[in-house]
Amino acid sequence: MMERPICHLQSMNGELLTDIMSRVDGPALASVASTCSELRGIARDQSLWKKLCYSRWPSTALEEAEHLISGSVHGCFDKFYSDACPLVLYDEVANANSLKLLECAELNPRTSPSDLLSLIDVYYKNKCVLSRISDGIPEAVDIFKHGLGLVDSSWEMIADERQKWFLNYPFKLELMDLKDDEDDDDDDEALASPISSLNEAGKSRENLCKKLIEDLRLSWILVDKKTGKAVNLSSWKPLSVQKNWPYHATYVMQFGCVLPVEESLLPQKLARFIVTTRFKITEREECLEWREISMRIENIEGAHVNGRSSLMILNKALYSQRSTNQFKVEEGLRKYEKQKREMTRRRESREALADRLFTFINITVFVILYVALRLLV
Repeated sequence: MMERPICHLQSMNGELLTDIMSRVDGPALASVASTCSELRGIARDQSLWKKLCYSRWPSTALEEAEHLISGSVHGCFDKFYSDACPLVLYDEVANANSLKLLECAELNPRTSPSDLLSLIDVYYKNKCVLSRISDGIPEAVDIFKHGLGLVDSSWEMIADERQKWFLNYPFKLELMDLKDDEDDDDDDEALASPISSLNEAGKSRENLCKKLIEDLRLSWILVDKKTGKAVNLSSWKPLSVQKNWPYHATYVMQFGCVLPVEESLLPQKLARFIVTTRFKITEREECLEWREISMRIENIEGAHVNGRSSLMILNKALYSQRSTNQFKVEEGLRKYEKQKREMTRRRESREALADRLFTFINITVFVILYVALRLLV
């Protein structure tokens, strides 16, 4: 009986194996790393993962991000890829178990605005057209500097006021926010992204919106600089796009995800990250001029979450349930919208019932008073 020939990986040239590995995607490379000890070392080569990260998220090649990922004792490119590639998954059953794990997990309790780094990449037809980094939360002051004595007393009073404002007012992290005035032709500050012509979409608003939904993608990766943990807060595909009246050729597009949280944090136990992009399309439709790229957090009723709660929610997002299955992610978001509509319907029903009851009580009181006055007369 003839024995099956055994392929000895040790006999293959290491450079050849590395070259082969450099041609596969992230999930395939991760699978290879779990096959055998001979391939594990090559598949864990950080230069391969760095190349994958640079290709998928060009923002990781920017100096500050590259230094953080490669230089941190917590971080490395394969870990970053495994954190940032899957999207946050909203699934009622899976997330119920995830909440129990989060309660037991040792989260970073001292996450401050200066600990957070945002990596934003925008794509058009699978080609990256914009990459930016936002370090910290510019509107906030590091709430832990005071305990370390890093500010003098004159600045401390101003800082305290800014902290109170950030912690108690609606949270919004802005990469950019330019005033959009149709009569203002000064667009020097706007970021412009050359794109392929949109003329084939036609001039109707519906066709152009459909084209933008098909071709535009966005990634917003949040990184905790202390722990090296990362999470992608975008839905990758846009959730909605609409023309922003009355400004000519200005469109608003939203991305985001849904995260379950404890009832003590939000009574509705759900937080929604909303990434808003606002851009103008030039007359020749060959360039997108970005007017706003920002992120905020809302509860299921649509109310903005304040800075204090947002810091806790951002910290929990780093440890959230995720999936690389785009269909499951989209299905979860559809379930959330259905749940939101049902909650809105119940609230409106309660309000309508309360209005009818109030009207009935007023009429009853009026009739009683009227009858009482007639008897007295």
